Amino acid sequence: MRAILGIEVDGESFGAELGHEAVESVLYYIPDTDENAGIFAALAKHPFPRVRERVAEKRNLDQETLMKLAEDTDPRVVASVAYSEGFKEEASLDQLKKIMEREDEQTLSNIIAYCGSFSKISVDEIAQAIKDLNIQNPYVLLQAANSYDMPTNFIEELTEHPDASVSSAAKEQLNNR
Repeated sequence: MRAILGIEVDGESFGAELGHEAVESVLYYIPDTDENAGIFAALAKHPFPRVRERVAEKRNLDQETLMKLAEDTDPRVVASVAYSEGFKEEASLDQLKKIMEREDEQTLSNIIAYCGSFSKISVDEIAQAIKDLNIQNPYVLLQAANSYDMPTNFIEELTEHPDASVSSAAKEQLNNR
């Protein structure tokens, strides 16, 4: 993929090819508007994962681009998608489960941290998906135990977890409710 930066000065156009670091940097400054959704869709195909990660942070992505990024092979890209407002508004339970199956720690932490923000998925469904997928990563379960949004019955189950940090956090969470 070639990325060309175009500049027009006094009616004369100039262009310079940008490497992946420059594209990543410039992407930060491209206004996050509907008018630039096409640029974001094109850059979502960039071979460098950090460029795709930066694209995933944008709000003005069409659904096709957003879901393509949700299936990315790089876990940092998927973690950014799971954190994004657009994904939280559009994701179905099946799409979320597909992402959760990868058991990437950062992605799961983002999902748990914002479990109450999903428009089409309830916190009960997210808690059930964690159980169904048999996610046992203590770091992730600690995030769930500390989540005020997670259902009480799920937190109660975590009080019996063999990891002392998880069970202790779950007990403390129940005491604070």
